[in-house]
Amino acid sequence: MMTPGYLTYFTFALICLLLLTLPFVPAFKEWLYPTDSGALPISAAYTSDIDHFARRLDADARARLGTGSPTGFEDFELMAHPAGVADLRDARKRMISPDIQSVEALHSAQPLYVNGSIHAGAGSVFSALYATGSVALGAQSEIRDWGHADGVLVLNNNSVAMRRISAGMAVELGNETWFERVQAPVVHFGSGRSPAASYSQEELEESGYGDLPDAVMQTPLLYIVRGNCSLPPTRIYRGSLVVTGFLIIGPGTTVIGDVKAREGISIARGAQVLGAVTCEKRVYMFNDSSVSGPLVSETDILIGANAVIGRPDAPTTISARNIIVEDGVVAHGAVWAHEIGMVKAA
Repeated sequence: MMTPGYLTYFTFALICLLLLTLPFVPAFKEWLYPTDSGALPISAAYTSDIDHFARRLDADARARLGTGSPTGFEDFELMAHPAGVADLRDARKRMISPDIQSVEALHSAQPLYVNGSIHAGAGSVFSALYATGSVALGAQSEIRDWGHADGVLVLNNNSVAMRRISAGMAVELGNETWFERVQAPVVHFGSGRSPAASYSQEELEESGYGDLPDAVMQTPLLYIVRGNCSLPPTRIYRGSLVVTGFLIIGPGTTVIGDVKAREGISIARGAQVLGAVTCEKRVYMFNDSSVSGPLVSETDILIGANAVIGRPDAPTTISARNIIVEDGVVAHGAVWAHEIGMVKAA
């Protein structure tokens, strides 16, 4: 027979056991009856590919047209004639249209798939736009969610594309156009390029990072400078450089390697970096300068007229919180302004 002392001890042990077990009850219930076996919803803002939604709409539209595999989302209004102002205004679901050539402004709150090219007048507004040919929108137009052209996508002056735009051939953004994420083999900013200053490597003086004040060799091709650093004009440096302060690359100087700085980077007129540029703070690229690798800042990037980023045979990435690009800049690859980007007239 259990004595009162043993009963008290047993009750205390049982209560302790229950308290220790309680936190495991939800896990046990989930194991018996899973509730998270389905796919988690992913916000559109977090998909990595700029043309993710364009490819999805293209697949749905091709299935609806009978030229692709069924996707289960082929609910479109199929137009037998080019969609006009009234058609787009009254649309209640996604629309497929043949070639559209309009001098008037077009407005569509529904995604529009153009089986061909679309040219629309100034002040046009689209939520989402796909063209198997090219897209050309007049001044003061807007793409609110995303836009894609298999050919060339053109947004004229004072337009807005504050989400995603991409193209199979090229994107052309006019002056005073605002953007966020842009991707194409070539991206033209502004009205076009003027002749840029150039320096042949034969004109440059061979130099080494070891000659710089406070430079410390980490490997034969990597040096670190603690503090600020300035590379003289019209020199050529081979190897990579890390600077804990502010880095200035002089006019006409070429760096064959990567550069990284903490307090800021200034790439002077005609200078070029044949590698990556990475900085915690602001990066300044002056007129006619160039960077062949990724250009990344945790704050802002300012790119002067006629600068070039990337190469046709080696597309790259420009990424910063804010990006201001002057007239005539050319980029190859992806440009991502995490907050806002603007094309500034020269």
